[in-house]
Amino acid sequence: MRKVDAKQRAILEFSQRLLKEPSSKMFLQRLLNNKELVDKMVFVLDRKMLANTLLVSELGSSRIGFQLELGARRQDEVSLVNGRLVRHVKRTRRLCLNDPMEAWEALENFEGRLYTQFSFAGEIPDWYLAIVEPNPALPAEAGPAVEEEETADIFREQLDIALWIILLKQEIDQALAERNSQRFYEIVGLYNRLQERCLWEFD
Repeated sequence: MRKVDAKQRAILEFSQRLLKEPSSKMFLQRLLNNKELVDKMVFVLDRKMLANTLLVSELGSSRIGFQLELGARRQDEVSLVNGRLVRHVKRTRRLCLNDPMEAWEALENFEGRLYTQFSFAGEIPDWYLAIVEPNPALPAEAGPAVEEEETADIFREQLDIALWIILLKQEIDQALAERNSQRFYEIVGLYNRLQERCLWEFD
């Protein structure tokens, strides 16, 4: 069975269940007749941190009935906590719809991958597990080696910034000693910008 056919079979199976948002059934029926869109779908068990996602829930599921998110972005922020680099992740999104018919219109010219999650009231059936793929955005799936490499990259970047700050501070002191105001103002702007990006504090 081709991959698209397996997805369509899963959509058909799920559409025959009682759904938390009743108009989701019509959405899924339309989806069955749109092979091009089905081909863009990637079924997952978890939508965390993914850019373009669709959630459809069975009646009795703990999740929201229906949700389409498009244009979601993750932004990494790094801070220094107790001497350790800590990464925080924030998300923003361009579009979030809970009405299946509005969502269908939004998907008319959709390009890219649509990460889709069917949320079940009970145990996840085998036919769904057979088509799900790993969430590429979850850190746990990237593995600890990748996380360590990312942390090392952040540390190296911060070290470079700190060295720049030290060198620029020396140039600022020299410009002050020589009363060279033009040179001072050229350097101090860059110095201040680098200090804002640096996790270490300089007196």
